[in-house]
Amino acid sequence: MTNVIQRYDLQATVPETILDLYPGQPYQMNTTIENLGNGADRFDVTIDSIIDSDGNSHVWDIEIPRILFGELDRDEIGEYQIIINVPEKTLAGQYTVNFNIYSEEEYEGSKLRDIISLKVNIIEFHDMRITLDPSVESKIKTTAPSRIVRFTLNVTNFGNVPDQPTIHNHTIDAAGGWGVMPGMNTLSNWEIKFALLEDFDTEYPIENLCLGQSPDFLTLSEPIPSEGCYLSAQTGALTLPMMEAYTTLQIVVIVSIAPDAALQNREIGIKAISMHGSSDNGGDYDETPGWEDSCTLDTNKDGIPDNYKPDCDNNEQILELRLRAPDLEILEVTTGAKKGAIGEMLSVSVKIVNRGNAHATDVNVILCKDQSPSNIKKNGCDETNIVYRQIIKAIMPIGAGGLENPDPITLLYMVEAGNHDVVVVVDADNDIVETDETNNIMRIPGGELSSTFGTGDVIIDVIARYSVPTIILGATFSLIGVAGYVMYGRRLDALQAFAEKTSLMSKNDDEDTRF
Repeated sequence: MTNVIQRYDLQATVPETILDLYPGQPYQMNTTIENLGNGADRFDVTIDSIIDSDGNSHVWDIEIPRILFGELDRDEIGEYQIIINVPEKTLAGQYTVNFNIYSEEEYEGSKLRDIISLKVNIIEFHDMRITLDPSVESKIKTTAPSRIVRFTLNVTNFGNVPDQPTIHNHTIDAAGGWGVMPGMNTLSNWEIKFALLEDFDTEYPIENLCLGQSPDFLTLSEPIPSEGCYLSAQTGALTLPMMEAYTTLQIVVIVSIAPDAALQNREIGIKAISMHGSSDNGGDYDETPGWEDSCTLDTNKDGIPDNYKPDCDNNEQILELRLRAPDLEILEVTTGAKKGAIGEMLSVSVKIVNRGNAHATDVNVILCKDQSPSNIKKNGCDETNIVYRQIIKAIMPIGAGGLENPDPITLLYMVEAGNHDVVVVVDADNDIVETDETNNIMRIPGGELSSTFGTGDVIIDVIARYSVPTIILGATFSLIGVAGYVMYGRRLDALQAFAEKTSLMSKNDDEDTRF
């Protein structure tokens, strides 16, 4: 009887062993395994190692379909698909990936039958991203003209090589589309500045303004800053520091809204561009000059983006500013009687309308006397000249509960002697941010409110005011004079009496003299 020993022998082959792959790219490796032994064999495939050119080990997601591995008979060939998923954050360079092929039983001291060795070249990949974290920041902010608004954005180098991005701001052009060229277009009187945010994840983050921005622009003769961000004098672009692969910087977009900005919704686009250029010239793989493929574009304002990843450009972030502010205007000022007795109350009726798009609260309305509208506009109404004050809790805008022809508000003027210029002032302390501050002051019709006799009342008032003090003062001086005269007379009498006594004493002394 002959005992034939089973020989285990497996051979694995793949179409190619040198691969060029990108980070995040899946690769299907069609693997053929042939049983060259003299009997059936139940095999297995395992990952031996993934090593880069520096000898460092890595972990990749590789799908081995073991559920399909069955028993191979003698001379039988099996074909299987092994999926190699390159991690998204994989640096460019050379990697060696080894697979081991095992039999179910040991033969000649080992179960190992074959090795598949792949040389994987991870190609340089450029991908600059700018995003807004909704848990930290909102892409929509409500504000008003003259305000300064800040947005915190994340700029990430998702490429596998170092990159130095530039930041550009765009707006909607006159044609209603996003301009390809950077610029403010219709928002030319607005101002945008940028800053780097350090220690973002701490209690006290530090905002470092980028160098070279208005008004301290860099010149061509000045050296390029070696640290931080700066507005380049050579390119006119805001340049961030060199960023290592898969690192993130926090930037602050500082938007200064013009005082005369219209009360509308405005959009500002921020674009991050790789130093390697756009996809057209082999740079950032998803960056295009236009904005129609932006991941943050929402043309119909339904809250759903027009484009979805991965088929959109993540180099762009659209920010929305909703300008809301009241615009208080004095429509009309009327008075009943313009003359009255001193101390009498004269009514002044005022109609105020809000032409803005936001309600105004705690509106301060005053009557100011003896100051011109131009002086009030420049210096405000002096506290001593305020003769009446009223607080209105809220004034709604037209179209949101407000009225085009509102009910009048009655103010009261207490008549003082003489003729006085009286001006109605709305928001006297200028606490409310408005789109137009020039329509908050109006002189009453005719300009003056007066007492019954006008200037005559002033004279009477002066006489009445100063006559009694004058009489009292005169009487006081008279009493002082009388007291002085009496004291003077008594002093004379005392001196005379003293002189008489002195004379008598002199005579007595003469009679008593002896020789």
